[in-house]
Amino acid sequence: MTTPRIGYRMRQLHDVASALPGISKRGALAAAGLPLSGPGRDAPVQRAIAAGLLVVERERVNRYRLFANERDRAVWHLRAELLRPGTPAERVAEIRAAILALDAERAATWSEA
Repeated sequence: MTTPRIGYRMRQLHDVASALPGISKRGALAAAGLPLSGPGRDAPVQRAIAAGLLVVERERVNRYRLFANERDRAVWHLRAELLRPGTPAERVAEIRAAILALDAERAATWSEA
């Protein structure tokens, strides 16, 4: 099996999803400066998904969220729960600890290269 070729547009979409976790497909295309209409407009998104550069979550029938990786997806959902009114203080502390652990895990992947 050959590794998929990662093109410039696919990398742009990954960078957008990394900077703006939870962005919609249309929002990601707009942020990357790609066409929003016409045949094949979603092709770069679909190729990036197939190459493993994007994680997709279906919010409803016609709305999708894009994430650069599963860690970003988990943090996004934890923050959404944190911002919900009425979240108990104990749960807020648990969420904060979980986000800090995920951020530390992400930081451990950085190198000085």
